[in-house]
Amino acid sequence: MKRALVLLAACAGPDVSPPASPTMPAPADVASGGPLVSEANPAGAADVGDPGDLADPGEVGELGELDGRSGVDGRGGAAEAIAEGPEVWLKGSTHVHARASGDSSEPNGNVIAWYEEHHYDFIVLTDHNRVSELAPASDTRGQITLRDPHAGLIVFSGIELTHNPIGCLPVGDPSRNCRIHVNLIGPTARPGGRLEWAERRSHARLDMYRAALNAQTSLGGLAQINHPQWLWGMTPELLAELARRGTRLVEVSNAAFSKWDAGDASHLSTEALWDAALARGATIYGTASDDAHDYHARGRWPPGGGWIVVHARRDPRAILAALTAGHFYASSGVVLEHAEIDGDELVVAVAPSEAGKYTIDFIENGQRVATVPSKVGRRAIPATGYLRAVVTRDDGKRAWVQPVRK
Repeated sequence: MKRALVLLAACAGPDVSPPASPTMPAPADVASGGPLVSEANPAGAADVGDPGDLADPGEVGELGELDGRSGVDGRGGAAEAIAEGPEVWLKGSTHVHARASGDSSEPNGNVIAWYEEHHYDFIVLTDHNRVSELAPASDTRGQITLRDPHAGLIVFSGIELTHNPIGCLPVGDPSRNCRIHVNLIGPTARPGGRLEWAERRSHARLDMYRAALNAQTSLGGLAQINHPQWLWGMTPELLAELARRGTRLVEVSNAAFSKWDAGDASHLSTEALWDAALARGATIYGTASDDAHDYHARGRWPPGGGWIVVHARRDPRAILAALTAGHFYASSGVVLEHAEIDGDELVVAVAPSEAGKYTIDFIENGQRVATVPSKVGRRAIPATGYLRAVVTRDDGKRAWVQPVRK
Protein backbone atom coordinates (compact mmCIF):
# COMPACT_ATOMS: atom_id res chain seq x y z
CA MET A 1 0.00 0.00 0.00
CA LYS A 2 1.30 3.40 -1.00
CA ARG A 3 0.74 6.45 1.12
CA ALA A 4 1.65 9.93 0.22
CA LEU A 5 4.11 12.27 1.80
CA VAL A 6 5.94 15.57 1.74
CA LEU A 7 9.05 16.90 0.03
CA LEU A 8 11.32 19.74 0.82
CA ALA A 9 14.40 21.11 -0.81
CA ALA A 10 17.12 23.60 -0.33
CA CYS A 11 19.90 25.38 -2.11
CA ALA A 12 23.48 24.18 -2.37
CA GLY A 13 25.93 27.03 -2.63
CA PRO A 14 25.62 30.46 -4.20
CA ASP A 15 24.03 30.97 -7.60
CA VAL A 16 25.76 33.61 -9.67
CA SER A 17 23.30 33.27 -12.53
CA PRO A 18 19.81 31.74 -12.44
CA PRO A 19 19.82 28.02 -13.20
CA ALA A 20 17.68 26.58 -15.97
CA SER A 21 14.11 25.96 -14.97
CA PRO A 22 13.42 22.25 -14.55
CA THR A 23 10.63 20.57 -16.44
CA MET A 24 7.80 19.67 -14.09
CA PRO A 25 7.33 15.91 -13.94
CA ALA A 26 3.92 14.40 -14.48
CA PRO A 27 2.46 12.71 -11.41
CA ALA A 28 3.61 9.13 -11.16
CA ASP A 29 3.59 6.19 -8.73
CA VAL A 30 6.62 4.07 -7.91
CA ALA A 31 5.40 1.60 -10.51
CA SER A 32 3.07 3.62 -12.71
CA GLY A 33 3.19 7.14 -11.34
CA GLY A 34 1.68 8.58 -8.10
CA PRO A 35 1.67 12.10 -6.75
CA LEU A 36 3.98 13.44 -4.15
CA VAL A 37 1.73 14.11 -1.18
CA SER A 38 1.99 14.17 2.61
CA GLU A 39 1.13 11.95 5.52
CA ALA A 40 2.44 14.49 8.01
CA ASN A 41 0.01 16.04 10.51
CA PRO A 42 -0.20 19.74 9.67
CA ALA A 43 -1.46 20.06 13.12
CA GLY A 44 17.15 48.42 15.62
CA ALA A 45 20.20 48.96 13.47
CA ALA A 46 20.84 47.41 10.09
CA ASP A 47 23.98 46.41 8.24
CA VAL A 48 24.22 48.61 5.17
CA GLY A 49 23.85 46.56 2.01
CA ASP A 50 22.05 43.53 3.47
CA PRO A 51 18.64 42.55 2.04
CA GLY A 52 15.96 43.95 4.27
CA ASP A 53 18.13 46.59 5.90
CA LEU A 54 15.43 49.20 6.17
CA ALA A 55 14.09 51.37 8.94
CA ASP A 56 11.89 49.03 10.96
CA PRO A 57 8.42 50.06 10.78
CA GLY A 58 3.44 43.75 18.34
CA GLU A 59 3.22 39.04 19.17
CA VAL A 60 3.51 35.05 17.75
CA GLY A 61 -0.26 34.30 17.37
CA GLU A 62 -1.22 30.74 16.55
CA LEU A 63 -2.03 29.81 12.97
CA GLY A 64 -5.02 27.52 13.27
CA GLU A 65 -6.86 26.01 10.33
CA LEU A 66 -6.74 27.66 6.94
CA ASP A 67 -9.86 29.78 6.97
CA GLY A 68 -11.14 33.12 5.77
CA ARG A 69 -8.95 35.01 8.22
CA SER A 70 -5.83 33.41 6.82
CA GLY A 71 -7.00 34.20 3.32
CA VAL A 72 -7.60 30.69 2.06
CA ASP A 73 -11.37 31.02 1.84
CA GLY A 74 -11.57 34.78 1.96
CA ARG A 75 -10.57 35.94 -1.48
CA GLY A 76 -13.75 36.97 -3.21
CA GLY A 77 -13.92 38.55 -6.65
CA ALA A 78 -12.34 37.13 -9.78
CA ALA A 79 -9.81 35.15 -7.78
CA GLU A 80 -12.62 32.79 -6.72
CA ALA A 81 -13.36 31.76 -10.27
CA ILE A 82 -10.64 29.13 -10.81
CA ALA A 83 -12.39 26.00 -12.09
CA GLU A 84 -11.96 22.64 -10.42
CA GLY A 85 -9.15 20.71 -12.04
CA PRO A 86 -6.60 17.95 -11.52
CA GLU A 87 -3.73 18.18 -9.07
CA VAL A 88 -0.55 19.05 -10.95
CA TRP A 89 3.02 20.11 -10.22
CA LEU A 90 3.28 23.87 -9.70
CA LYS A 91 6.63 25.61 -9.42
CA GLY A 92 6.80 28.69 -7.21
CA SER A 93 8.83 31.04 -5.06
CA THR A 94 7.67 32.06 -1.57
CA HIS A 95 10.14 34.95 -1.13
CA VAL A 96 10.24 37.63 -3.84
CA HIS A 97 10.97 41.37 -3.62
CA ALA A 98 10.17 44.34 -5.87
CA ARG A 99 10.61 48.11 -5.78
CA ALA A 100 8.33 48.71 -2.79
CA SER A 101 10.80 46.78 -0.60
CA GLY A 102 13.18 49.74 -0.71
CA ASP A 103 16.25 47.60 -1.46
CA SER A 104 15.09 46.52 -4.93
CA SER A 105 14.68 48.82 -7.90
CA GLU A 106 12.57 46.48 -10.04
CA PRO A 107 8.96 47.41 -10.95
CA ASN A 108 6.33 44.79 -10.21
CA GLY A 109 5.68 44.17 -13.90
CA ASN A 110 9.31 43.28 -14.58
CA VAL A 111 9.41 40.91 -11.61
CA ILE A 112 6.29 39.10 -12.80
CA ALA A 113 7.69 38.91 -16.33
CA TRP A 114 10.93 37.29 -15.12
CA TYR A 115 9.13 34.49 -13.32
CA GLU A 116 6.70 33.95 -16.19
CA GLU A 117 9.58 33.72 -18.67
CA HIS A 118 11.24 31.11 -16.45
CA HIS A 119 8.12 28.97 -16.28
CA TYR A 120 7.07 29.52 -12.70
CA ASP A 121 3.42 28.97 -11.84
CA PHE A 122 3.24 31.24 -8.79
CA ILE A 123 5.23 33.68 -6.67
CA VAL A 124 4.63 35.42 -3.36
CA LEU A 125 5.44 39.14 -3.41
CA THR A 126 7.03 39.71 0.02
CA ASP A 127 8.09 43.33 0.26
CA HIS A 128 9.59 44.51 3.55
CA ASN A 129 6.86 45.50 6.01
CA ARG A 130 4.37 46.16 3.20
CA VAL A 131 1.52 44.20 1.66
CA SER A 132 2.08 45.74 -1.76
CA GLU A 133 -0.57 46.13 -4.42
CA LEU A 134 0.63 45.71 -8.00
CA ALA A 135 -0.59 49.19 -9.00
CA PRO A 136 -1.69 52.30 -7.06
CA ALA A 137 -5.29 51.92 -8.23
CA SER A 138 -5.55 48.24 -7.26
CA ASP A 139 -7.72 47.07 -4.38
CA THR A 140 -7.44 43.36 -3.59
CA ARG A 141 -8.48 43.51 0.07
CA GLY A 142 -9.99 40.23 1.22
CA GLN A 143 -8.13 38.24 -1.43
CA ILE A 144 -5.00 36.10 -1.20
CA THR A 145 -3.84 37.05 -4.68
CA LEU A 146 -2.89 40.43 -6.13
CA ARG A 147 -4.43 39.86 -9.56
CA ASP A 148 -6.78 37.49 -11.33
CA PRO A 149 -5.14 34.02 -11.33
CA HIS A 150 -6.41 33.54 -14.87
CA ALA A 151 -3.93 36.21 -15.99
CA GLY A 152 -1.01 33.76 -16.03
CA LEU A 153 1.47 33.67 -13.19
CA ILE A 154 -0.40 33.47 -9.87
CA VAL A 155 0.83 36.35 -7.70
CA PHE A 156 0.07 35.82 -4.02
CA SER A 157 -0.17 38.71 -1.64
CA GLY A 158 2.58 38.65 0.94
CA ILE A 159 4.81 40.59 3.27
CA GLU A 160 8.23 40.08 4.83
CA LEU A 161 7.86 41.23 8.42
CA THR A 162 11.33 42.70 8.86
CA HIS A 163 12.90 43.66 12.18
CA ASN A 164 16.66 44.27 12.58
CA PRO A 165 17.27 44.93 16.29
CA ILE A 166 20.47 44.91 18.34
CA GLY A 167 21.14 42.68 21.33
CA CYS A 168 18.81 39.70 20.94
CA LEU A 169 18.64 36.81 23.41
CA PRO A 170 19.82 34.13 22.83
CA VAL A 171 22.93 35.95 21.61
CA GLY A 172 23.90 35.46 17.98
CA ASP A 173 26.65 37.19 15.98
CA PRO A 174 29.39 39.06 17.92
CA SER A 175 28.19 42.25 16.22
CA ARG A 176 24.99 41.87 18.32
CA ASN A 177 22.94 42.61 15.19
CA CYS A 178 19.85 40.40 14.87
CA ARG A 179 17.47 39.51 12.06
CA ILE A 180 13.84 38.65 12.78
CA HIS A 181 12.29 38.12 9.34
CA VAL A 182 9.00 36.30 8.80
CA ASN A 183 7.05 35.99 5.56
CA LEU A 184 3.27 35.86 5.48
CA ILE A 185 1.95 34.09 2.40
CA GLY A 186 -1.51 35.11 1.24
CA PRO A 187 -2.60 37.74 3.79
CA THR A 188 -6.02 39.23 3.05
CA ALA A 189 -5.48 42.59 4.80
CA ARG A 190 -3.99 45.57 2.94
CA PRO A 191 -2.71 48.08 5.50
CA GLY A 192 -1.61 51.31 3.89
CA GLY A 193 2.09 52.07 3.75
CA ARG A 194 4.76 50.56 5.95
CA LEU A 195 3.52 48.35 8.77
CA GLU A 196 4.74 48.95 12.34
CA TRP A 197 4.58 45.61 14.15
CA ALA A 198 7.88 44.89 15.91
CA GLU A 199 8.48 44.10 19.59
CA ARG A 200 10.85 46.77 20.92
CA ARG A 201 10.53 46.32 24.70
CA SER A 202 12.00 42.84 25.00
CA HIS A 203 15.34 41.43 23.83
CA ALA A 204 14.00 37.85 23.77
CA ARG A 205 13.85 36.37 20.30
CA LEU A 206 10.69 34.48 21.17
CA ASP A 207 8.96 37.75 22.04
CA MET A 208 10.10 39.24 18.74
CA TYR A 209 8.80 36.28 16.76
CA ARG A 210 5.60 36.39 18.85
CA ALA A 211 5.07 39.94 17.60
CA ALA A 212 5.34 38.69 14.01
CA LEU A 213 2.80 35.96 14.64
CA ASN A 214 0.48 38.49 16.28
CA ALA A 215 0.74 40.48 13.06
CA GLN A 216 -0.17 37.28 11.21
CA THR A 217 -3.34 37.03 13.30
CA SER A 218 -4.35 40.50 12.09
CA LEU A 219 -3.21 40.25 8.49
CA GLY A 220 -3.84 36.59 7.70
CA GLY A 221 -1.59 34.31 5.69
CA LEU A 222 0.75 31.39 6.25
CA ALA A 223 3.97 32.10 8.18
CA GLN A 224 7.46 31.21 6.98
CA ILE A 225 10.62 31.77 9.06
CA ASN A 226 13.21 33.28 6.72
CA HIS A 227 16.97 32.54 6.70
CA PRO A 228 16.90 31.41 10.34
CA GLN A 229 20.69 31.26 10.72
CA TRP A 230 21.46 34.73 9.33
CA LEU A 231 23.61 36.34 12.04
CA TRP A 232 22.94 33.17 14.06
CA GLY A 233 20.78 33.12 17.21
CA MET A 234 18.06 30.66 16.15
CA THR A 235 18.06 27.58 18.39
CA PRO A 236 16.40 24.16 18.05
CA GLU A 237 14.25 24.94 21.08
CA LEU A 238 13.08 28.24 19.59
CA LEU A 239 12.32 26.75 16.17
CA ALA A 240 10.40 23.88 17.79
CA GLU A 241 8.44 26.36 19.90
CA LEU A 242 7.55 28.43 16.81
CA ALA A 243 6.31 25.24 15.14
CA ARG A 244 4.25 24.42 18.25
CA ARG A 245 2.68 27.88 17.98
CA GLY A 246 1.56 27.17 14.41
CA THR A 247 4.46 28.15 12.14
CA ARG A 248 4.49 25.63 9.30
CA LEU A 249 7.37 26.74 7.05
CA VAL A 250 11.07 27.48 7.49
CA GLU A 251 13.68 28.26 4.85
CA VAL A 252 16.13 25.39 4.91
CA SER A 253 17.84 27.05 1.97
CA ASN A 254 17.99 30.65 0.84
CA ALA A 255 20.15 31.31 -2.23
CA ALA A 256 21.12 34.75 -0.92
CA PHE A 257 22.37 33.29 2.38
CA SER A 258 24.15 30.07 1.43
CA LYS A 259 27.06 30.98 3.74
CA TRP A 260 24.74 31.11 6.74
CA ASP A 261 22.78 28.04 5.62
CA ALA A 262 25.99 26.01 5.71
CA GLY A 263 26.75 26.82 9.36
CA ASP A 264 30.28 26.72 10.73
CA ALA A 265 32.34 25.09 13.47
CA SER A 266 30.32 26.85 16.16
CA HIS A 267 26.85 27.00 14.60
CA LEU A 268 24.42 24.47 13.17
CA SER A 269 23.59 24.49 9.48
CA THR A 270 19.96 25.24 8.69
CA GLU A 271 19.49 21.55 7.87
CA ALA A 272 20.95 20.45 11.21
CA LEU A 273 18.85 23.08 12.98
CA TRP A 274 15.77 21.68 11.26
CA ASP A 275 16.73 18.13 12.30
CA ALA A 276 17.18 19.25 15.90
CA ALA A 277 13.70 20.83 15.90
CA LEU A 278 12.19 17.72 14.30
CA ALA A 279 13.82 15.59 16.99
CA ARG A 280 11.86 17.67 19.52
CA GLY A 281 8.61 16.67 17.82
CA ALA A 282 8.16 19.78 15.65
CA THR A 283 5.91 19.63 12.60
CA ILE A 284 7.51 22.13 10.23
CA TYR A 285 8.23 21.96 6.50
CA GLY A 286 11.29 23.29 4.71
CA THR A 287 11.32 25.63 1.75
CA ALA A 288 14.01 26.82 -0.63
CA SER A 289 13.89 30.34 -2.01
CA ASP A 290 15.88 32.79 -4.09
CA ASP A 291 14.99 35.86 -1.95
CA ALA A 292 15.35 37.79 -5.18
CA HIS A 293 15.91 41.56 -5.14
CA ASP A 294 17.91 42.11 -8.36
CA TYR A 295 16.75 40.89 -11.75
CA HIS A 296 19.80 41.68 -13.85
CA ALA A 297 23.14 39.90 -14.15
CA ARG A 298 24.92 42.55 -12.08
CA GLY A 299 22.64 42.15 -9.05
CA ARG A 300 23.79 40.74 -5.71
CA TRP A 301 20.57 38.81 -5.02
CA PRO A 302 19.35 37.37 -8.34
CA PRO A 303 16.26 35.23 -8.92
CA GLY A 304 16.19 31.52 -9.65
CA GLY A 305 18.43 30.00 -6.97
CA GLY A 306 15.75 28.10 -5.08
CA TRP A 307 12.08 27.22 -5.39
CA ILE A 308 9.37 24.84 -4.30
CA VAL A 309 7.18 22.50 -6.34
CA VAL A 310 3.66 22.04 -4.98
CA HIS A 311 1.29 19.21 -5.83
CA ALA A 312 -2.13 20.88 -5.99
CA ARG A 313 -4.86 22.14 -8.27
CA ARG A 314 -3.95 25.36 -10.04
CA ASP A 315 -5.98 27.34 -7.57
CA PRO A 316 -4.58 29.76 -4.98
CA ARG A 317 -6.56 28.21 -2.12
CA ALA A 318 -5.42 24.72 -3.08
CA ILE A 319 -1.79 25.86 -3.23
CA LEU A 320 -1.96 27.36 0.27
CA ALA A 321 -3.63 24.25 1.62
CA ALA A 322 -0.88 22.10 0.06
CA LEU A 323 1.81 24.28 1.64
CA THR A 324 0.17 23.98 5.03
CA ALA A 325 0.00 20.19 4.73
CA GLY A 326 3.53 19.85 3.32
CA HIS A 327 2.43 18.62 -0.12
CA PHE A 328 5.47 20.00 -1.88
CA TYR A 329 9.18 19.67 -2.33
CA ALA A 330 11.76 22.39 -2.56
CA SER A 331 14.79 22.47 -4.81
CA SER A 332 17.93 24.25 -5.84
CA GLY A 333 17.97 22.36 -9.13
CA VAL A 334 17.07 18.70 -8.56
CA VAL A 335 13.79 17.54 -10.13
CA LEU A 336 12.01 14.68 -8.39
CA GLU A 337 9.56 12.29 -9.97
CA HIS A 338 8.07 11.22 -6.67
CA ALA A 339 8.63 10.61 -2.98
CA GLU A 340 6.11 8.47 -1.18
CA ILE A 341 5.49 5.86 1.46
CA ASP A 342 5.23 2.38 -0.02
CA GLY A 343 4.16 0.00 2.73
CA ASP A 344 6.60 0.71 5.55
CA GLU A 345 9.25 2.31 3.34
CA LEU A 346 10.05 5.79 2.11
CA VAL A 347 10.71 5.71 -1.64
CA VAL A 348 12.37 8.62 -3.46
CA ALA A 349 13.08 8.95 -7.20
CA VAL A 350 14.65 11.58 -9.43
CA ALA A 351 12.83 12.31 -12.70
CA PRO A 352 14.21 9.85 -15.31
CA SER A 353 14.80 12.62 -17.85
CA GLU A 354 17.21 14.48 -15.57
CA ALA A 355 20.92 14.32 -16.43
CA GLY A 356 23.76 13.93 -13.94
CA LYS A 357 24.75 11.51 -11.22
CA TYR A 358 22.79 11.42 -7.99
CA THR A 359 23.09 10.17 -4.43
CA ILE A 360 20.18 9.78 -2.03
CA ASP A 361 21.00 10.11 1.66
CA PHE A 362 18.48 8.85 4.18
CA ILE A 363 18.44 10.74 7.48
CA GLU A 364 16.91 8.96 10.47
CA ASN A 365 16.39 11.02 13.61
CA GLY A 366 19.16 13.40 12.57
CA GLN A 367 21.71 10.74 11.56
CA ARG A 368 22.67 9.63 8.04
CA VAL A 369 21.85 5.91 8.00
CA ALA A 370 22.23 5.06 4.29
CA THR A 371 23.65 6.54 1.09
CA VAL A 372 22.33 5.24 -2.23
CA PRO A 373 24.29 6.18 -5.41
CA SER A 374 21.25 6.05 -7.66
CA LYS A 375 18.25 7.99 -8.95
CA VAL A 376 15.95 5.77 -6.88
CA GLY A 377 16.22 4.81 -3.22
CA ARG A 378 14.08 3.33 -0.46
CA ARG A 379 14.40 2.93 3.28
CA ALA A 380 12.25 1.46 6.05
CA ILE A 381 10.57 4.03 8.27
CA PRO A 382 11.79 3.67 11.87
CA ALA A 383 9.45 2.54 14.63
CA THR A 384 10.08 5.81 16.48
CA GLY A 385 11.13 9.24 15.31
CA TYR A 386 11.30 10.27 11.68
CA LEU A 387 12.96 9.51 8.35
CA ARG A 388 13.74 11.98 5.58
CA ALA A 389 15.93 12.03 2.49
CA VAL A 390 18.35 14.41 0.77
CA VAL A 391 18.98 14.05 -2.95
CA THR A 392 22.26 15.51 -4.25
CA ARG A 393 23.35 15.88 -7.87
CA ASP A 394 27.01 15.77 -8.86
CA ASP A 395 27.02 19.56 -9.35
CA GLY A 396 25.97 20.10 -5.73
CA LYS A 397 22.31 20.91 -6.35
CA ARG A 398 19.94 19.26 -3.91
CA ALA A 399 16.40 18.38 -2.92
CA TRP A 400 15.27 17.62 0.62
CA VAL A 401 12.38 15.25 1.26
CA GLN A 402 10.08 16.02 4.17
CA PRO A 403 10.26 13.81 7.27
CA VAL A 404 7.85 10.90 7.65
CA ARG A 405 6.84 9.11 10.83
CA LYS A 406 4.93 5.94 11.58
